[in-house]
Amino acid sequence: MSGEIYFADTSALISAWFERYPPELFGSVSRFIDELGGRVKVIEEARNEIDRHADDTASEEGMRVNSMRSWLQNSEVDTRLSLLSLDKDDSNAVQQTMVRIVNGWPSWHAVRRLNNTGSCGPADPWVVAYAYAYQGVVVSEEKPRASGRGDVKIPDVCEQLGVRHVNLLELFRVEGFTDQL
Repeated sequence: MSGEIYFADTSALISAWFERYPPELFGSVSRFIDELGGRVKVIEEARNEIDRHADDTASEEGMRVNSMRSWLQNSEVDTRLSLLSLDKDDSNAVQQTMVRIVNGWPSWHAVRRLNNTGSCGPADPWVVAYAYAYQGVVVSEEKPRASGRGDVKIPDVCEQLGVRHVNLLELFRVEGFTDQL
């Protein structure tokens, strides 16, 4: 185990729960994430994204996201991190990083959109800002944009800021996950 602090993007959680490691087939994955305890962080902005997906309970995806949300609430994953839960210095560090992201990547679609609460939309820039401020690792399933085309992605911003970025499989390798069948 590395001792790193991981900041999970919504893409990593949804991808794990639905696409790559559904709990009905890979229950050991969610147990392993639980064993990492509070070293896995799901910040308030990512929780809000999950809530918006889960609130669509009329769809199959909404029901599945709701089950993931229930697991997160009962897991050892730290889901309490928000600007309001931080001390003044840490809150300032995250906010200063957000300013740096907004100024450095003004075209990043995630920074420009607002959700219905008036706060910044998708969690992407916030996940990177927290990881930068805490010298943590971003976990997402996003890939860098191809040859400078398209929207800026999490790995692009992480690289420019010097923040380590891993996908789920890399996290499992670094942390020594083994499936105990």
